[in-house]
Amino acid sequence: MQYAQQHDFNAKLPFKVKLSYGFSGYCSFITWTIFSYYGLYFFTENVGLSAAFAGAMISLGTLWDAITDPLVGTLSDNSKNPKGRRRPLMKKIAIPFILVSMLLFTNWGFSEGVSKGYFVFIILAYYTCQTVVDISASSLGSEMTNDYDERSSLATFKNYFGLTPTVIVGLSLTLSTVFAGVFGPRFGWTGAVGVFMILWSIFMFFLYRNTEGYERPRRENEESAGFKPKDIVDLFRNKATRIVMMIFGLGILVNTINYSIQVFYYTAYVGLSDAQVAMATMAFGIASVVCAYFCDIIMKKKDKKFAWIVSVGSEGLVLLLGAGLMVGYYSGSLASVVIMMILMGLGNAAIYQVPWAMIPDCVDVNELASGKRTDGIIFGAVAFVQKACGAIGALILGLLITATAESPFAYRYIFAFVVGGAYILSCLIVMKYPLSKKRHDDVIDAIGGRKNGEEIDLADFHDLI
Repeated sequence: MQYAQQHDFNAKLPFKVKLSYGFSGYCSFITWTIFSYYGLYFFTENVGLSAAFAGAMISLGTLWDAITDPLVGTLSDNSKNPKGRRRPLMKKIAIPFILVSMLLFTNWGFSEGVSKGYFVFIILAYYTCQTVVDISASSLGSEMTNDYDERSSLATFKNYFGLTPTVIVGLSLTLSTVFAGVFGPRFGWTGAVGVFMILWSIFMFFLYRNTEGYERPRRENEESAGFKPKDIVDLFRNKATRIVMMIFGLGILVNTINYSIQVFYYTAYVGLSDAQVAMATMAFGIASVVCAYFCDIIMKKKDKKFAWIVSVGSEGLVLLLGAGLMVGYYSGSLASVVIMMILMGLGNAAIYQVPWAMIPDCVDVNELASGKRTDGIIFGAVAFVQKACGAIGALILGLLITATAESPFAYRYIFAFVVGGAYILSCLIVMKYPLSKKRHDDVIDAIGGRKNGEEIDLADFHDLI
């Protein structure tokens, strides 16, 4: 069997390749971001479904998304396609992804019963396509290089473009109004999403073309990475993976609360108008994109653990001091809110960027322990934790708001002390992360030595396994 020509996985990656891989952030998150911000609004205001049913559909989609993550990861790991295990999946899913993204925001004018069935099917189809794109792209990044710092760069480029949708998502409302005037009110959102899909197609083309040869196909004599119950045991034997799952899960749980509580805090407690909240949110998104660059520098100059502590810890302190002690005294002050949101940008960038850079290193540790390369399974398991914790975060916030009778002071305490305190807690947890750059180099050397016939004593890696 002929395999695609591959590069040296220990060499530095060309800028063109890293930039093209970064496009996967936009491809993974643009529809998800639009749906997260405006899905409920579209179903209730445009389609006419009840909020209760629309919310249940969205929850069902999130559950289906979590379930399919490890399944798609296993499928990807076991592919014997000569062109690779990741890119061919992304190529095959490209057209279905575009179509289902637009259908997700298309109101055909069906009866209520038919509309319910239609959107349940479309939501499940969308999340299936999204899982294939996201898990394949994440696993591809893990395989493209063995270099500790280059993996940080890949995570940074992906984070740049993954954060971009949060900055441009506000255009969706304007575009939907424009296209409603052209195609009719039922198809305004279809046209709006179509604009973003044009850019998606361009990014996916360059992602696919420029990463050719930068992935590892599974050789015919390589042990199958098919999912077995033992794989779960192996995952939790890997101390680095356990810590990453904990901080990423906690980070996503808290971020879910953070994003949702902001509008309540700024309007009900600080007294900002809707337009001012929009400006503050845009400042937060732009600051996060810019701060991704500084997060990358910290990871390379120090290490990934230190980057999490500095970045997420700083956001926790800003919330504890700013929202908890200061901003509330400047009622209606947009300037103080914008300053606080900018200072929170570094932590917001790190929540995804640092774990994305850590996970490929954890895959190497798992390969050392088990003898199998299981990028897809590990990324799928981490994605499951991510999405489950996001759902839990939404549930916790709903319970907190209900329990406090929607008090403006409660919004302040949740934003400042629950969110800020949880970020600080994650910094205490990550201090146990054992995989420094030196230890990762030791793992890579041991894997290479074993492939060359050397005997490897896993007792030398007792701090990792």
